[in-house]
Amino acid sequence: MVRTESIAAAVLAALSQTLNPPARAVIELQRALTRAEIAQVLAASREAIAGRTLTLSYLPGGPGPQLLVGADGRPRMVRTMTEVVEFTRRPARRCDGAPSGGELVIEYRNENDKGWTAKARASTRMEFASTIFDMLSGAVTLDSGGKQTIDGHAARALTAPWAAPPGALPAGPLVPNLRQELWIDVASLLPVRWEIGAADRPAYRMTFGYESLDIRPPDSVAAPDCIP
Repeated sequence: MVRTESIAAAVLAALSQTLNPPARAVIELQRALTRAEIAQVLAASREAIAGRTLTLSYLPGGPGPQLLVGADGRPRMVRTMTEVVEFTRRPARRCDGAPSGGELVIEYRNENDKGWTAKARASTRMEFASTIFDMLSGAVTLDSGGKQTIDGHAARALTAPWAAPPGALPAGPLVPNLRQELWIDVASLLPVRWEIGAADRPAYRMTFGYESLDIRPPDSVAAPDCIP
């Protein structure tokens, strides 16, 4: 009786794995992924990147803004040479009590003659790399893309049409039929590259360079909790 129950449990476990394979098995499928499978891979990728720090650069190992990414697949902090931007995940509000849409964002800026200053504002659609993190967070509908080797590791693309954010002012006419691709490392499930391009155009890309970084607001200035 015990052996029969053990066999039944093993069969059910194997069947469960077949019906609900882990994200690492899903991302390696040879066929195109379904929307549900893409959502599963994205959720696993967000879990993998949560709390990680990285440099987002044009070339592997190159300089660029440094980020701390949250569990929702969006930056919690972005650091450049003279600025730290904190996305608080709290609703923005004005100091006079008037409503304000968006998320409360604190900009810490190092001004040589004043030291660090802090200013509150509401988030906008024009935040740094918002297109990339719209893909990772699942805010846009993605399609299944191809596979290739990136830095010696297998990766798979998730792809979507690209359009300029509302309010953006392009320097010239936009190339038609632009698409963007978010490449996910098959083994780690971490995003490793974002590209934008068209079939007959070279791709513009940004690379995720993961490293241990101490990204936090400066201690010398208090953060405001409302927008003046």
